[in-house]
Amino acid sequence: MKKIMLLLILLPLIANAGQMDLLRQEINRFIPRTYGLKPPKTEKKLSPDRMPTYELSNIIEQIGFIYRGGSRTAPTLKSTKDDIVIDSTVIIEHDTTICDNIVLINDAQLIIRNCSFFLKGNIYAYHNSFVSVENTDFIILQDFIYQFGFMLWDSAAMEITNSTFNSANFPTSAGVIGSSSFMMDSVDMDGAFVTFVMLGNNSSIDIRHSDKAGEFVILSDSAQLNIAHSDTVLIWLGFPRGSSGELHGSPSMDEWVERFTYPDSTCTGINYSIKVDSLYGLILATMAMDSTDITIYDADLQSAGNIFEVARYDSLGTVIPDTISGLVDDSHYDDWIAPFTGRNLRLVNTSIRAWNLYFYGETNLTLKSSIFGECLSADSNKTTLMQTTCDGFGGHIGATGSSFLITFFTSLYTDALMEGHSVSILLLTNFIFGHLIARDRALSVIYNTILANPILVYDSAAVMVTGLYPPSPAYIDDTLSIWGSATIVRTPDSPFEFEGYRIEYAPVEDTTQFFPLTDRIPTLVDDGELCKFITYGLDVGTYIIRLYYFSSVFGENDSLSFDNTVYLTYKPGVNEDVPYLESSLSIHPSLSRSVIDIHYTIPQSAKVELSIYNICGQEVATLDKGIKKVGEYEIIWNTKNFSDGVYFCRLFAKSFGKAEDELLLTKKFLLLK
Repeated sequence: MKKIMLLLILLPLIANAGQMDLLRQEINRFIPRTYGLKPPKTEKKLSPDRMPTYELSNIIEQIGFIYRGGSRTAPTLKSTKDDIVIDSTVIIEHDTTICDNIVLINDAQLIIRNCSFFLKGNIYAYHNSFVSVENTDFIILQDFIYQFGFMLWDSAAMEITNSTFNSANFPTSAGVIGSSSFMMDSVDMDGAFVTFVMLGNNSSIDIRHSDKAGEFVILSDSAQLNIAHSDTVLIWLGFPRGSSGELHGSPSMDEWVERFTYPDSTCTGINYSIKVDSLYGLILATMAMDSTDITIYDADLQSAGNIFEVARYDSLGTVIPDTISGLVDDSHYDDWIAPFTGRNLRLVNTSIRAWNLYFYGETNLTLKSSIFGECLSADSNKTTLMQTTCDGFGGHIGATGSSFLITFFTSLYTDALMEGHSVSILLLTNFIFGHLIARDRALSVIYNTILANPILVYDSAAVMVTGLYPPSPAYIDDTLSIWGSATIVRTPDSPFEFEGYRIEYAPVEDTTQFFPLTDRIPTLVDDGELCKFITYGLDVGTYIIRLYYFSSVFGENDSLSFDNTVYLTYKPGVNEDVPYLESSLSIHPSLSRSVIDIHYTIPQSAKVELSIYNICGQEVATLDKGIKKVGEYEIIWNTKNFSDGVYFCRLFAKSFGKAEDELLLTKKFLLLK
């Protein structure tokens, strides 16, 4: 069963608000328009290729919605050239494909009938506008879960009748907000799944003769949900902040439900109305907010969803972190109280198929040692998933808004969807199924993460891919290959840039100084060799290998570092009593005197620089430079462009692993040609 994304689903569709009236409190009309359309003032028939774009000063770029502490704020109108805006009546009667958002304002009407209609975008209906889909194959073209959907705001209405509806076999979302209404009658949900979220006063949804209509989340005042003569729907019984109630029993999937209503007499603080009539496959779940008191008896719930948005602060105004642990999907509870701060959720003889958790506001929560269905982070929340598994029975993991999400030793049987301006870091995470998806301007960083499918990026998002895989076994007096990744997956519009990587190492006993294995390398590496690690002269033991990942955003440089370890031991069958080489430096002029033969020996692996200085102490030539193994070396210096005189040859060597081991040898010689 697909999952509830709740308000997080709407955040990509609906954004920050500001300039318009708050949701109206008075009762507004319910608009099923069962008996046809009201006569339009003007009809504009759409050509078969695409809809026209209207040049308006007030064009909705992104309709916004903020949900914090029960406040609801209306959207801001902005200007954009990417949306198709309708302010009158448009009729589509031909097979049509549209790859833009459609925005209806000011009593506009969009009538789609008797055709195949393909949409790769969102539908936003606002200001008493109306959308009608009749006798149509309605297909929303999506590349991933919840990429597109539709939202009705401020007394808008939408009807789908006698049609087929497909969302490319991915779930899509629908918001019915602020006295708006949605009606679906005799619709074949062919490859479609819709998550409906009802918010604001007097919103309504009416479903008739439509199987597998989707899931319905109700957290609004005075909302009405009516479902009749349909099959297989998931209803989330919402418990707004401060409410309480009980649930006694739940129907099974194969049970005929003549009538189901909620809330009942045990509930307080709940003002919506749910009415189900003549239905097979009624699936129930709960969605509880802070400060709620809920007891569930003798039920088998698809999910227990919980919204956390009230942060706790200490005396200095710092958010107090909280931890949730021990949740296990598909569990039965005889008599148990969930380990949640700020609420009471008691389960008596009840089974939970999936635990779904939603973190909002400025909360700082860690979910650990659990098997859960879904976990989503929003607003400026900080969420950590540690030693957990998302089994996909409740949905996926995700981040949106300006939230920060970290996963550590986590296994995923589902998608990870990163949106908004969120930042996510996936450490040692295993995608067994599903995709990592980044959209909007989200930034994700992954380290030593196993991916089951290619990374998907959209809009201005980016995914920084890092990995560090030291070999095992690994030996001293050897040359090791350090493999890993230092690359980026981004769109052309993304402001995030890859600037290179660097590898260093240090013995685990002393990390005060790291020794370079490479300079900064600007080359992208995707699961390949990052560098060579020359271990000559190093002691047996554990060493830290550090990867620096350099990036920039809008020209501002930054870096991240990631560590792994390698244990160096002796090579099998090698005599440990290897002879120790003495350091040496010698100079041998040739018979022609046009070149000089220089020999040097280093007793252990080191970073070497061999230079020539004149009598005034000025460096006039660098003959050799770089990382050298233990051994003897010969350098030929061509003196053709140098005048006769006294010179000095200097050998400087800095050994790896021992900061105090520095070698400096100098030889004076006379150059006569």
